[in-house]
Amino acid sequence: MLPELKNYIASESLFSTDDRLVLAVSGGCDSMVMLELFRQLEYDFVVAHCNFKLRGAESDGDEVFMRDYCGEHGIELHVKTFETREFALQEGISIEMAARELRYQWFYNLLDSLAYNYLLTAHHQDDLVETMLINLSRGTGIRGLSGIHPKRERLVRPLLFASREQLWSHANAEKVPFRNDSSNHEIVHQRNLIRHKILPLFEEINPAFKANAAKTAAILKETEQLYQAKVEEEHARFVSRDGNSLKLDLAYLQQSPFAETLLFEVLHPFGFNAGQVKEIGLALSSEAGKAFYSETHRLVKDRDVFILTPKSTGQLNRFYIEADCLEMTEPFDLQLERLPCNKQFRFSKSTTIADLDVDLLEFPLVLKKWEQGEYFQPLGMSGFKKLSDFFVDEKFSIPEKENCWILYSAGKVVWIVGHRIDNRFKITDNTQNVLRITIAE
Repeated sequence: MLPELKNYIASESLFSTDDRLVLAVSGGCDSMVMLELFRQLEYDFVVAHCNFKLRGAESDGDEVFMRDYCGEHGIELHVKTFETREFALQEGISIEMAARELRYQWFYNLLDSLAYNYLLTAHHQDDLVETMLINLSRGTGIRGLSGIHPKRERLVRPLLFASREQLWSHANAEKVPFRNDSSNHEIVHQRNLIRHKILPLFEEINPAFKANAAKTAAILKETEQLYQAKVEEEHARFVSRDGNSLKLDLAYLQQSPFAETLLFEVLHPFGFNAGQVKEIGLALSSEAGKAFYSETHRLVKDRDVFILTPKSTGQLNRFYIEADCLEMTEPFDLQLERLPCNKQFRFSKSTTIADLDVDLLEFPLVLKKWEQGEYFQPLGMSGFKKLSDFFVDEKFSIPEKENCWILYSAGKVVWIVGHRIDNRFKITDNTQNVLRITIAE
């Protein structure tokens, strides 16, 4: 099997002999075969082992086995013990998901702390096929049907060329020591149900099913690369970034025959599922203001764009500015200075600077979000105007309105921050002292 491993590393460009590797080894057959093979290759590697404390004495026995093996062969070993059940309960997730999150977080932390290049896991051809079927049962696109990739950034799976049967045959032939995991035979887990019940049925229909499925996954991997190249090309035509928001051009989506697919590719990384994307696609022709939510983001339909923004983090919604304040860093950076209103003073026309008659202000000033029904007197006007009407006239998007901060003095609007000051607090011939407030870059 060693020649096949060497060929696979070279053909998939997995890593070079200069790279430093962390091997994730459970002590089971697959990962021990990987470890034994890499002992025969000239790579700088260490071993990482997780004890999830899920199988009592059996889990502790796996750890002892790994300590004994690595000690005997002079291999650097890193072990991490997790309270997996407690973490799953705390996070409200399954035991399997908890174990996955815990181990990969630790693995990548280990890579960083050791300054190593890649994490290697012992996933093989059967895992690839099982993943394809799991993804198919849940509903998936081309990415899910291409199964497990041999390399994803710093995660490498060097055994994908081999089947489970080949790995076990190699272990028996070469007398590779390993531990049996009793949970692999429990069909209560979805993957084990597919492994022990569903795959054997497919193999009754066609004994070459797993090999053929793996070949299909390889073809789909290349197809996915072509697909992603086209998606990125389309992405550049209708998606733009505005600060921490994304704007999706409605006109482009409305004329595209692939609107739903394009929406899915843009929105899925932000937590939107296929069902939500279908609803969003139907909303392309609906009225402005319709909103859709994932766990982390909100998508709002504005006049001619969809606007994607992170959900509010629940920050404070009211900030006070005392008379002696010179600087603020929350909710954004502001610099304040007092200036004499003499012949040298020059009024700033920048919308990021507010020059105010300090003697007309009552401290503390209040900085908060606007509320419906509020009025102000725009600079240069004698009459009053609703803030909401000002936003409409200035063509504010829904997120822009929601994220607009207002400076108040004794309940009166002083400055629509970054846009317009109130005429009641402007600099006049009678002004003696100026408060200059600047939005810092």
